[in-house]
Amino acid sequence: MIPRWHEVTAIFGGRFDPPHLGHRLAVKSLFKEPGVQRVLIIPSASPPHKAAQISAAHRLALTQLAFESNLVDPLPSEIEIDDRELVRAQLNPQTPSYSYETLQELRQIYPRLAFVIGTDQLLQLHTWHRFPEILNLCHWIVIERKSESKDDCEKVLQQWEASGMTQKASHQSWQLKGSAHFIQKVQTEAPQVSSTQIRESIMRTGEPPNGSLLPKVVEYLKQNRLYGMKNTP
Repeated sequence: MIPRWHEVTAIFGGRFDPPHLGHRLAVKSLFKEPGVQRVLIIPSASPPHKAAQISAAHRLALTQLAFESNLVDPLPSEIEIDDRELVRAQLNPQTPSYSYETLQELRQIYPRLAFVIGTDQLLQLHTWHRFPEILNLCHWIVIERKSESKDDCEKVLQQWEASGMTQKASHQSWQLKGSAHFIQKVQTEAPQVSSTQIRESIMRTGEPPNGSLLPKVVEYLKQNRLYGMKNTP
């Protein structure tokens, strides 16, 4: 049965190093397509694939600023910042942060979950801890950003279908074999900008790309001199 998305809690995780307007727009769009009930924003503590450039405390503070609602760009109230991975890392500093463990915890709280990933993460999903077992813990929402190639995403999903892992359910969705969980593709207007590009721009020019960060985020970076930002008067 196709998921009742209005009952689903979406997990939007990431290093947020730093969080940018593309993240904000992607989260906002999830309430329209596929139409989720709420979104949990979960900053990663110590991702196994790539270390963060600034401290967890700074990334949490930046994430809170980046997802604040305002009069100019209001956000749904059903957006929550969840710091469970950061807390877990403080208790076990030598242990990597695995999405599998986070999903196991959240399944005890929210009966219907979906993990949100980008096309780039879909291509690397086979390297994640406890793959393919992790696929059966929840639904999956694959976000395709505008001007992003659709070929790579389609290729992966077609390979999974050919191998018997999934079966096509509709034009934009696949059902995991032997599971009630689905993989749903969603197109978004989020720009194809990355945190890496933003950090590189700051290191190269002293400023982030125009229109890539909220003013409050830029101000925080300057005040704390993060990524080489200068707090000029």
